[in-house]
Amino acid sequence: MGKRRTTPIRATIGAAALAAGTALLAVPAMAQAGTGSAGSASAPASVLVHLPADQAAHAGAANEWWYVVGHLQSHGHLFGYEVQLIAQTNALGGSPTPPETEIAITDQTTGQYYTHTSFYDPSQTSFSTTTLDESEPTASLSGPMNAMHLHATMPAGTIDVTLDALGPVLYNYGTGLMPYLGGSSYYYSLPSAATTGTIVENGQSYPVTGQSWVDHQWGSWDWSTLQKYTWMSFQLSDGDRVDLFDSFTSGTENSFATVLHPDGTEQVVAVDPLAPGTSDFWTSPNTGQRFGTQWQVHIPSLTASLIVRAYPQQQEILDAGGIFEGASAVAGSYRGHLVVGQAYVEQIGNWQP
Repeated sequence: MGKRRTTPIRATIGAAALAAGTALLAVPAMAQAGTGSAGSASAPASVLVHLPADQAAHAGAANEWWYVVGHLQSHGHLFGYEVQLIAQTNALGGSPTPPETEIAITDQTTGQYYTHTSFYDPSQTSFSTTTLDESEPTASLSGPMNAMHLHATMPAGTIDVTLDALGPVLYNYGTGLMPYLGGSSYYYSLPSAATTGTIVENGQSYPVTGQSWVDHQWGSWDWSTLQKYTWMSFQLSDGDRVDLFDSFTSGTENSFATVLHPDGTEQVVAVDPLAPGTSDFWTSPNTGQRFGTQWQVHIPSLTASLIVRAYPQQQEILDAGGIFEGASAVAGSYRGHLVVGQAYVEQIGNWQP
């Protein structure tokens, strides 16, 4: 998920923070995946994010955004989509950037991709600090966790869907609070949101169903050491959900993932660097940025060897010098068995090998 900046938005944690990277964290089960709404039980005491209260905006947060991606279908017609509502970012401790929306529709059946980015004066936006009710002229997200309403519009189409957050919540880094670039970041995900609604593409309306991934991140930190990164979300066929970061920070590549199991337990695990296994490069004709569109992902502690492929290649948000936001698929061996799944991949920076 991108915003107007020259550095990436997602968290990087150094190797020292992963010293206990394969330990099973004490995050007991919430609702079982696919059987009830997220947040239908209280979060354990070790978790520092409190839902549903923390769905709302946070007064004083230097950086805050809500990011939703998903895979939808309409009678066999396949779509990916991305909507991001950005309250503000504070680049390098300077003045906050204005509120922003990033919207994209990927038609995976035809290979077409549509995107639009808009910036607004704060007087045009509304970010509630008491409930999830966040609104900008081209996008809004509101409602309880079992019936969130997401609406976004751009010249090429509209996204209008209801999201029901099933299964356990993913608390990044096991607690939902990460040490982050000299500061800290709160970060949780609703990684199994059942989705129904409508996509309009170039005037044609499609009733859609599928699954989405909802992120919310806020906090205060310094962007200046980040150079480029890849973020991935996996919704695997065995029920596991994976939130993966691979970042170059001051010339060093650091990789880790938070893995959520269907019973609500989590692991924070080391990931082999992605750069050596990144391939099928695509050069954007709009920004000149060079992005990978296929990746080998190895997670030694989970005996995982996965291939991730984005389709189509041309999935670039035209902001911050170019941000790759790619609907993708994942397949391979994982914890002793074969899995397939849906993925979304975000890249910032030039990945010229």
